Amino acid sequence: MEFRIDTDTWFVFSLLFIGTLALFIFAYVAIPYLTRRKQINRIKIRDRRKNDNYRRLEKKHSEHRITNLQENNQKLQIDLENDLHQILQSDLKKPDLLPFFSNFEKLYPDFRQSLQKIIPDITANELKLCSLLRLNLSSKEVSQLLNITPASVNKARYRIRKKIGLDSKEDLFVYLSNI
Repeated sequence: MEFRIDTDTWFVFSLLFIGTLALFIFAYVAIPYLTRRKQINRIKIRDRRKNDNYRRLEKKHSEHRITNLQENNQKLQIDLENDLHQILQSDLKKPDLLPFFSNFEKLYPDFRQSLQKIIPDITANELKLCSLLRLNLSSKEVSQLLNITPASVNKARYRIRKKIGLDSKEDLFVYLSNI
């Protein structure tokens, strides 16, 4: 009994064997690759959602903080105006401006530092005057508060303009409000 294999049949069977082997190797490589890709896409989507939620919460928190700051700012503005009116209406020769200036510092916290950067050799009295001018008070009101004459207020305004380098056409109140 001689066993004989036809070469054409042997060739077809070997092609089928090699094809199935290649298919199994391809499946062995492709299936894990595709599942990893799906996992990575799911992780990216989950991270995007987390980031979106975080941004939304951060925006909501910042909006809430901004509204709280605006409310506090309005309360301080009202307190500042009330302090100012009480000081102006009092008949004291030397009014106590300490609570007024502490409220002013709360309302405009960076005003003093910004002004000192612009004018390094500014005096304490000029700082007080600039604070009052920042509130757009008239020379008469400033003179009552600082217990000086309106002419002295105008001279001090002139000196401040000169230190800052403003022309006579430029408004000092506008300049101080932009600080």
